[in-house]
Amino acid sequence: MRPASPRRESNNEGQTPSAAASPVTPVTTQVTPADGAFAGTGCAPSYRSPQGPIPIKQQPAFPEAGQRIDDFEIVRILGAGSFAKVFLARQLSLDRPVALKVSANQGREGRTMASLEHDHIVRVFSEKVDSERDLRLLCMQYVPGTTLQHLIKALAVRPREEWSGRAILEAIDALCTHPTAFDPAALRDRETLAGYDFVQAVCWIGERLAEALAHAHGQGVLHRDLKPANILLNPYGRPLLADFNIAHDSQRQAGPHSEMFGGTLAYMAPEHLDAFDKRDAKAEAVDHRSDIYSLGIVLFEFVTGKRPLSTADAGRVLATDHPSLAALILRCLKREPAQRYPSARELAKALEGCRELRRIEKELPAVGPVTRAALRHPFAVLILLTLLPHVLGSIVNISYNSLRIVSALTPEQQVAFSRLVLGYNLIVYPFCVVVLYRLIRPLWQASRPLSEPDLSSEDRNTRLRQRALSLPFWTVILSCVGWLPGGLVFPLALHALAGPVPLDVFGHFLFSFTISGLIALTYSVYGVAFVVLRVLYPRLWGDARGLRQTTPLELGTMSSRLRLLQLLAGSIPLAAALLMIGVGPQQFTASSYQTFRFLVTALIALGMAGFGIALSASSLLTQTLTVLIGSERRGR
Repeated sequence: MRPASPRRESNNEGQTPSAAASPVTPVTTQVTPADGAFAGTGCAPSYRSPQGPIPIKQQPAFPEAGQRIDDFEIVRILGAGSFAKVFLARQLSLDRPVALKVSANQGREGRTMASLEHDHIVRVFSEKVDSERDLRLLCMQYVPGTTLQHLIKALAVRPREEWSGRAILEAIDALCTHPTAFDPAALRDRETLAGYDFVQAVCWIGERLAEALAHAHGQGVLHRDLKPANILLNPYGRPLLADFNIAHDSQRQAGPHSEMFGGTLAYMAPEHLDAFDKRDAKAEAVDHRSDIYSLGIVLFEFVTGKRPLSTADAGRVLATDHPSLAALILRCLKREPAQRYPSARELAKALEGCRELRRIEKELPAVGPVTRAALRHPFAVLILLTLLPHVLGSIVNISYNSLRIVSALTPEQQVAFSRLVLGYNLIVYPFCVVVLYRLIRPLWQASRPLSEPDLSSEDRNTRLRQRALSLPFWTVILSCVGWLPGGLVFPLALHALAGPVPLDVFGHFLFSFTISGLIALTYSVYGVAFVVLRVLYPRLWGDARGLRQTTPLELGTMSSRLRLLQLLAGSIPLAAALLMIGVGPQQFTASSYQTFRFLVTALIALGMAGFGIALSASSLLTQTLTVLIGSERRGR
């Protein structure tokens, strides 16, 4: 993707070139519809490259409002171009309103569209030729409503914070002046759209359009002129693809003029522009991925209200919007076709996943002070919640050691013990911090700007999610590595450096380091699991295809782990207090009695508080898991 060349622009909103500025022949100069929405018209003119059919030399004799042509009574004009007009007409034989496109007797639009039976593609009912006037009459589904281009303009006058699915429906209602028949099936679309925020609404509409494209591509049809003016929205909010006037049908088109590369320059993929400028370009130069690029431009314009000037510009503009949707659009806009979504079907899945991810973000538990801080500074909070429980464990360890161990050591052993504490901490803490840094670093790097080329890599994001979900496990490993060896290292080192150590001192060291380590382990794992599930995991879905199917597989065992943590959080400090009480205060001197009481009371309080914290944290994490794993609701 690159900035549009100055020679390709005109005063018509920057969408198309003037005829004099570029060696192209305008085929249809389309205009804004008077009211309603209909197939085959748009606000920006479409162009065909010179190798297309020979242009018509004079304008056909079009019918007027009130006149009858064949089986149709003309009601009023809906839109007009140089060589085609679209009318609201009544089909007399069936007494129904239709959109009647009257054009010169050439082209294959009717036969192309007739092969596409889809809920989100405007239907063609019939095609006839008026031999007297040499006109082609294309009878199509009439879609009262508006175009996406009009909707984008209507949203632009509203404050950005008011944009939502409901705002989209309100804009459609204001733009639609023609009554529409009640459709109970389509009413569900309107109800769905009304409950969405703007990101969900964009994803839902984009998903429907991608499904329509996938159907067309499956029938061998490339649209090749995707733009907001060619996307209709009925009063229920349902989008429909229209105007296949310059589509390419690989199964039906053949001959010297089958390789046309028409379209609207502002929405063309780079390879489409290149083929457009070459007289000897082959049809294979433009494929289904070119339509995906054009739909990416449409989605960008829908989200931002304007078209991007370049890929870097797109990344900067989208950086403030939903990251997953931004990554999706940027992937559509890759310059190389191979880097885009491989098919419109895959794009539809990605839009569905993005919509589901937005649903998750909205339904996650309410944001409190800790969550708010984690959302703003996830890695700082992650490190803080990892280290604080170890500080708490150290307080318990130091208090117990001073009561039960240090006083029983000889002066030489006490000196050696002080040196061991310093040396042990200088080895263990740096080692654990380095390992933790190496684990977190790829996740931290993943928070770089959206314009990075590999942001939407599915494999990369899968690896990052797996790494994030492994952090609680690694917290357990590092806690065990840091604490449990101390129960043996200290008495053995004292024995080697300063003389024999009584057997009960070995037992006190094992008890001290094990209890302190388990306290530190339990609460640090809770903190890490909170940041991972509430903040990091939802952010690591740059490509959200298959989100509903993947989250149960990736998070399935987390609930049982949380139940175990809840049990440990309350039971370990209480068990330590009970063991100390069992030993009895009579083994202490009078000077240490108050310290003993304080430590036992603190352990009991910690156990009670820990149980309460564990209940609250488990409830929060369980709610988060339920939302992340989701359900089969939130359908189309």
